[in-house]
Amino acid sequence: MIPLKLQLKNFLSYGPDIQTIDLSAYPLICLSGKNGHGKSALLDAITWALWGQARKVTGNAKADQGLLRLGQTQMMVTLDFEFNAQIYRVKREFTLTYGKPLAVLEFGIVNADETFVPLTDKTISLTQDVIEQTLNLSFDSFSNSAFLRQGQANEFSKKSPKDRKEILATILGLNQYESIRKLAMEKMKQATTDKALRITMQEKMELELQKTGHLVAQMTDVDTQLKGIATQEGALAEQKQKHANAQQALFEDQKKYQVLAFHAEQLHKKETEYTELLHKEVLVWKTVHKKQLKLPDPKELTAQKQALLDEIKEHQHALQKNLEIKEQYLKQKEQAQQLVHELKEKQAGILNQKKVALERCAIEKQTIQQTITDLTRRSQESLKEKTSTLSQVDVIKTTLASQTVATEKHLALEKHFERRKEYYQKFLEQGKWLTSEVESLEQKKQLTHDDDNDLSCPLCEQNLSGGRKRFLKQKFVEQEVFLHHRLQRISKVVKQLKVILIEQHAQLEASRKQNEQFSMLQAKQEDLVTFLAKVDATIVEFTTTIATAEKKLHDITLQITAEQAALASMIEKDALCIEQNSQYIAFKAQLTLLENEAKKLTYNQELHKKSVEKLAVVERQIDEYMQLIEQSALQVQRQNTVGQLCTQLKQIRTEKKDIETQCHHYKDLPARKTAYEQQEIALITTAKELAVQKETLLEQKSSLKTQKTALETMQKEYQEQKQAILVLQESIYDYQAISAATGKDGIQALLIEDAIPEIEHEANSLLSRLTNNQAQVFFESLRDLKKGGSKETLDIKISDAAGIRPYEMFSGGEAFRIDFAIRIAISKLLARRAGTSLQTLIIDEGFGSQDEEGLALIMDALYKIQDDFSKIIIVSHLPSMKDQFPVHLFIQKGPNGSTVTVIEQG
Repeated sequence: MIPLKLQLKNFLSYGPDIQTIDLSAYPLICLSGKNGHGKSALLDAITWALWGQARKVTGNAKADQGLLRLGQTQMMVTLDFEFNAQIYRVKREFTLTYGKPLAVLEFGIVNADETFVPLTDKTISLTQDVIEQTLNLSFDSFSNSAFLRQGQANEFSKKSPKDRKEILATILGLNQYESIRKLAMEKMKQATTDKALRITMQEKMELELQKTGHLVAQMTDVDTQLKGIATQEGALAEQKQKHANAQQALFEDQKKYQVLAFHAEQLHKKETEYTELLHKEVLVWKTVHKKQLKLPDPKELTAQKQALLDEIKEHQHALQKNLEIKEQYLKQKEQAQQLVHELKEKQAGILNQKKVALERCAIEKQTIQQTITDLTRRSQESLKEKTSTLSQVDVIKTTLASQTVATEKHLALEKHFERRKEYYQKFLEQGKWLTSEVESLEQKKQLTHDDDNDLSCPLCEQNLSGGRKRFLKQKFVEQEVFLHHRLQRISKVVKQLKVILIEQHAQLEASRKQNEQFSMLQAKQEDLVTFLAKVDATIVEFTTTIATAEKKLHDITLQITAEQAALASMIEKDALCIEQNSQYIAFKAQLTLLENEAKKLTYNQELHKKSVEKLAVVERQIDEYMQLIEQSALQVQRQNTVGQLCTQLKQIRTEKKDIETQCHHYKDLPARKTAYEQQEIALITTAKELAVQKETLLEQKSSLKTQKTALETMQKEYQEQKQAILVLQESIYDYQAISAATGKDGIQALLIEDAIPEIEHEANSLLSRLTNNQAQVFFESLRDLKKGGSKETLDIKISDAAGIRPYEMFSGGEAFRIDFAIRIAISKLLARRAGTSLQTLIIDEGFGSQDEEGLALIMDALYKIQDDFSKIIIVSHLPSMKDQFPVHLFIQKGPNGSTVTVIEQG
């Protein structure tokens, strides 16, 4: 992985403007600048973009809000890097939206024409997996090999032997063997489970196959029972045939009996019909005969009819004359009423006009009276409101006269309170500053607490002498006493001021409320004065309006009196007008004449009605006489018909007796039918029982056949399972061998053993230059146990002029050279191993523990190994180190964030 271009926004000390750093043209770079200006932040940006982790948030895979610039809500880092001759781009963003964190990660390939091919997956975790699979390197392996972080150069050396072996395994790409081992273990576990399942199934099959003999015996027994049922079915078929023959004979007899019964029923119907017809003919003959004996004289009936017709004609003539007189009377009366109605309507129209005008005047008078009443009431109310308002204004004027002095006191008190409040805020800020100074002083004192150990400068990491330590300690004590004294004085003043401010604030609030009431009274006084002016104007307006209304009321009263007198006079004249009309007098005379003519007529309605009823009786007697003459001609024919009917009835009765004799021979048909039905039920029951038995046996036979087929199939499957178990057992042996071979004690251990000499050679080659051939490093991969045997490990031993000692026994400067050599050796190993060629070395500070000679040796070593890496990045603030680099990235912090400037020294 070779970093080419880095872009930052709101990351740690870098501001909202996107900062772009081009690293592609420089193989050896030094990042320089003051402490806290953002040198290490650039390296943190690289690791955070690739792995989502940085020096300050190690172990946290999510975006860390601590990396976000203070006061900002969104940060972004974009890194372009080269890996295996291919350029990639990774972009990571972190945003706080309404207090909730939101992370975005994009990854892809950058082609030669600057087109971007995305490799981003569905989620951030899946995209992170794609990045790590592409690099074939985790953050821990990177930080323990090619990245010497500030203050953690010994991160690989101080880890346990087990952790060192795991880091080497990752660097050497042994994860693929671990994946193979896990896959083999999974396959072995799956095969073992499959084998156990097959063995269990095989045991169940053996139990089932033992039932084969019993199954064959059951099938033989079922076949025997089926043969017996077939014999019973044959006998039942013969019985059914005999029963069918008997049924046919019974059916024929029933048919003959039904024919005889139908014939007898027809004869009975015919007998009943002829009997009824005979009685009817005899009855008609007797009735006609009786009427013939009582016939009246036809001439007498004709004379009565003519007399009644003449009488009815006279009654009708009188009725017609009466109706004509009534019609004339009604017509004259209607014309008289029409005349009276027209005269009354004409008079009513004139009267209504007068009444409407009178009512309009009355309503207008009532309205004027109501208006005068309302105006008088409202005028009185306005006078009352004026009196009340004048009293309120007097009270307010008296109250306002006493509030002027209180207002002046409130202004003075408010000014005094604000001045004390300002002093109180200043003292609080001084107290906070003194508290922070005391805390800072406590941290500095902690550095001088231990007199036995060496003290390093927190900025340059240079060792301090004992005298310098005592001087600093005494100075810190004096500063602490002075600060505590000032802090106590300020605390006392702040407490007193706080009590006074609380008291004055209460007084100020009470005074403020009084002023508010004073302002409200002034506003109320102004409103009342305005209201009084409006009330005076309203009273004047009411007085004028009332005078106008009273004059109008007097006029309308006079008008109403005159209209009432005119209306009374018109009503008296209208009563005489109708009676004196000449046309109305002529109608009344004609009506009197018609009434006298109607009284002279002698028409009697009751006599007219009785004459009509008598005429109807006479006409009915004449009609009966004519009908009897016709019926008398049919009497002989009726006598002949009665004789014929008597003869036919005798023949029918004779035939009925013959049929009854024939039906007597079939009297046993019901008993025969009952016996047949019982026999049929018995046959059906027997057939159903045999069918059920047969169906049960057939189902049992089918089930037994199915079981037999299943057992035969199971026998084949049993043999197949037996063969499969043997195959699975062989696979289990193979997977066990693969798991053991690819485990940490197998191929992985051998590859680590093979890599250790290479690491030792590279480390010792560099360490000899750094120590003038005075030190050499060894790695022990096996450790002898006290109880015998050995144990896999990875211990670090160093040999120098004093002998072989563990790593932990060396001083800070010596340990840094050893760590530097080991880490460079591991990084070179990374550069040479296929699939993990990082090709970049990053060293963040750590040179402060070296003297001038040590720094020169380290720079010499860096120049000699730069050909082994495509890019080396060093972070340092030491002048002796910075001056030896051809390219500087100078970082300077400003008000808008840190900025990067490229300085080339040749």
